[in-house]
Amino acid sequence: MNNVPLEFPPSWGLTILEPVTNTGLAMLWKVMTPDGALAILKLYRRPDRGNEAPAAQLLERWKDRGGVEIIAEAGNAVLMDWLEGPSLGDVARRGDVDRACSALARAARRLHAKPPVDPTGLSVLNAVFAPLFQCSFSPNCPKHLKNSMTDAIGLARTLLDSQDILIPLHGDLHHDNVIQTLHGLKVIDPKGYVGDPAFELANALRHPKGMPELVRQPEQMVRCIALYSQAMYVQPKRLAQWAATKCALSIFWRSKGTITNDSEADLLGQFLTMADQ
Repeated sequence: MNNVPLEFPPSWGLTILEPVTNTGLAMLWKVMTPDGALAILKLYRRPDRGNEAPAAQLLERWKDRGGVEIIAEAGNAVLMDWLEGPSLGDVARRGDVDRACSALARAARRLHAKPPVDPTGLSVLNAVFAPLFQCSFSPNCPKHLKNSMTDAIGLARTLLDSQDILIPLHGDLHHDNVIQTLHGLKVIDPKGYVGDPAFELANALRHPKGMPELVRQPEQMVRCIALYSQAMYVQPKRLAQWAATKCALSIFWRSKGTITNDSEADLLGQFLTMADQ
């Protein structure tokens, strides 16, 4: 985890304690501030912070709604409050799935309490999905996956063209991006999008991470679609449609543009079936 220079403004006066994780987009370090408080130092690989460029400003706007506190930021370095407690993903993996999903819905509802925060500087959902429309398929791509991807791409065009309400979105709101602390639920790692509210919890249907059998259970899908659509005040069918298109987008990203096969091919098919009901 040493492939990102450990550089930050000297004025922050940080003491580096230990590495925390490597997300691919950034490296995170546990640090101590000059007043003795613990914090997280997030160092992005790219100076523009990649697809999390708007994250800090959105968290600042959400700081009274559960967003983790941003202490300071400069260049590719962001200093955040240290959060003590398990993620909702950890809660689910320890056996309390229903509690984790309900807490995720509550966290989303709080973030999106009216009035919505200022969307200035956030990425539009149309731009996020634009690369998907250039998708190609390798000669040995299974027919069922090619058909599912083609259907999902068409559905994505329809959804994007029919957005009638645009709000600030976390963009990656799932169980592992919400921490259960003694001071309540805290949200981390937004992408910072603007778009359809039905998109916000669609990706959560692919989570909790590491529980592939659970997320493929039709009963679990139905429960979560109902729970998450109520939290965001959206139609269940539209949320299911966004779940299918986001699954297709993730498959596309993993493929780097040319689809051969994917471990979520079956899940995409299930989402498309749900979206059709």
